[in-house]
Amino acid sequence: RVFYWLRKMILYKYVGVEAGLKILETNTLGFSLPRDFNDPFEVTALALNGKTAGVSVESRAVRNRFINKYAVLSLTRAPLNPLMWSHYADSHKGMVIGIDTEKAGLESFEDYVIPAQRGEIIYVNTNPKLVNSLDAEQLMQIGDSQSFNWQNQERLLKHAFLYKQLCWSYEEEVRVVKCLGEEYISYHSKHDKKFRINGDEWEQKYLGSRGIFLKEFPKEAFVEVYMGENGYRDQRRQCSNLIDGYKVPQIENLKGLCRENNIIFSNVFVDIDTWSLRREI
Repeated sequence: RVFYWLRKMILYKYVGVEAGLKILETNTLGFSLPRDFNDPFEVTALALNGKTAGVSVESRAVRNRFINKYAVLSLTRAPLNPLMWSHYADSHKGMVIGIDTEKAGLESFEDYVIPAQRGEIIYVNTNPKLVNSLDAEQLMQIGDSQSFNWQNQERLLKHAFLYKQLCWSYEEEVRVVKCLGEEYISYHSKHDKKFRINGDEWEQKYLGSRGIFLKEFPKEAFVEVYMGENGYRDQRRQCSNLIDGYKVPQIENLKGLCRENNIIFSNVFVDIDTWSLRREI
């Protein structure tokens, strides 16, 4: 019998084929600033009571610091969600990568202001109100991982990063939040660069309209790959140099990476009888 507290936590990342190959080739994952997310209400469930300067003024000031000083890795518990495949895995042409959060170090309170085991999104119908208070000194501590952390600001951190509207609940999202700290200063830089946070090397990479923050993880942290229903067909359509007349080089490369790194490779198929997706190893 496997007890709940002994189970590994595997969380999943939906990506296209090119991005998925890059992740597995470099053992890196990308964190994003909340200001670049696709939800216009990101970091607005702050529930400030406004005793210092009024709710509107305080909320704008607090949100501005949160969306620029923290980077977020968005994962999910659901590797077989048809909507997620459509929205984040190139309309079922991409893949899902399973990540062992313990092996990746994503469960560390020392490294992350919100680690994976505390990053479950809370989906609500209405925006929380009048729960948190913050003075000017605490405002300036946002972005300082030593004084503003889970231990002393759990409630506000939850409201900032883990509350979303109920319409997003299909994502079953789990977040890991990294404080960029004083080592990262240039929020609006359009140049790639490397920097260190508490001894760990990070890379800021600019992707045209936004930047992402890349961190390398142990290769054994990547444990599963799900190949989308439309992946083979799409790749063959684009490919002009099939191996042995039918094998797609990119997919063969993906399978090779999985074999070399003991990653379980699966195909995902559409089951029209049950209107669900099924996985076959």
